[in-house]
This record gives sequence, C-alpha cells and structure tokens, in this order.
Amino acid sequence: MWTLAAALALLALCLRPVAGMRFSAVLCLAACLGVGLYALLDAAATDRAWAKWCKRVLLICFCTGLAFFAYLETRVVSGARADDPARETSCVLILGAGVDGTQPSLTLRRRLDAALAYLADKPELPVIVSGCQGMGESISEAECMARYLIAHGVDETSIWKEEQASSTRTNFVFSLALMRLQGVDMNAPFTVVTSDYHIARTRYIAERMGVAPDRIVMVSSTLPDSVYYTVLTVNFYVREAFALANEMLLGVDLDL
Repeated sequence: MWTLAAALALLALCLRPVAGMRFSAVLCLAACLGVGLYALLDAAATDRAWAKWCKRVLLICFCTGLAFFAYLETRVVSGARADDPARETSCVLILGAGVDGTQPSLTLRRRLDAALAYLADKPELPVIVSGCQGMGESISEAECMARYLIAHGVDETSIWKEEQASSTRTNFVFSLALMRLQGVDMNAPFTVVTSDYHIARTRYIAERMGVAPDRIVMVSSTLPDSVYYTVLTVNFYVREAFALANEMLLGVDLDL
C-alpha cells in the first residue's frame, strides 16, 4: 500500500507541470492520500476495533464513488457525439476555452477550426463567440475567437461577441440573451460548437435551462492524433465526469 501511495505521489508531481494535466495531478494526489489513510487503518486494525470499522467505511465510500464515476463517465463518453451538420439552424454559438496571452489554446483553436469547417457552406449564419477574459489571458476568449475567425475569412459583421461568460452555464445565459437582442428566432434550432468530451455536460446544462434537446445541433472538435494528445484527451474525459457530477449534485457549473 505504501508503495502504491508513493507511486501516486510521484505521478502527481510529474503531471503537475504538464499543461492540461493539472486535474489529473490533483486526482493522483487525492488517491495517494486515500491509499495512505487506508494503509494506516489497515495497520491499526489488528488490535483496534474502531480502525476496522473505519476501514470498512472507507472501502464502502470508495466502491460507491467508483460506481458513480463509472456511471458519469459512461454518460460523458456515450454523449460525445455530434449531430447532423446539414440541419438548418439560426446561428452558431462557439463556447470559449483557454487563451494563451492573445492566442487561442489548442482546445480553443480546434473548436474554431471545427466551426470554420461547419461555416464553409453556411456563410450567412451569424456567429456568437462566448467567453470572458480569464486569469492569465490578455484578451477575452470572445475577442480571441473573433480575431481568429476574421483572420480565416469570416465576415466581421456576422460575429457577435459575448464577453461576460465564465462557465458553460453562463455561456448559455448571456448568449441566449444576445440572441433575443439580435432578433434571432428563439424557437428555431441553433448550432453549438465545443469539444467532444464537453458535449454531454453542454446538453445537460442546456436542458436544465429550458432549451429543448432538438433545438441544439452539436458540432464537436477533437485533439490531434498522437500518443500525447490521446493521453490528454483521456485526462479531459476523466475530468469532465467530475465536472458533470458537480453540476448534477450541486447544481453549480464548474469548468475544471
């Protein structure tokens, strides 16, 4: 047990400085503490009844948590599917992600490229870019997205910037308000562009906000094909299960 705890602690230290892997580092550290606690209880259980009960409770909590995680991860994976891009929609909403200074992060760039591919034969659709300026970002996510789209041929007059949203929930809150302000038909379907692992939670939040499932046409982006990006994608899928749990249990949208 102590060897496993040490291995988890070492893995957490190795993952901490890797971009995009910080949540996995925290998860490994939490697992290290859990394994260490179990090892302490196991050592004390030989002559202390309370330690035996505590060890059983810890095992029950672990098994329950593992089962719940499996359920959540199944929802995230099974929900990571895009819709038919040929469906007619009233506008396109691109959900923000991190910005490196003034440049889109890899995740955001992939979303923007997916949006550009979708818009290639739909140049008449207005585009909402949604996202505020976060910590370490020199400009808002919306501004960064607008610049990228304009640089790749999208008409500047067709881009509507929403620069208040700081989470998936507020992406919808402020973007739906912007749609109403711009006179978009609020009964018509609209397109949402986000990462594949984020689709399940996006749908869940939209439905809780009263947006009918058939009103959303999902367009997804993926990371490049390589060993590193495959590991990073798995990390995002695992992280997303915890974000979905937070939304379901606490009703609070937390983009980890």
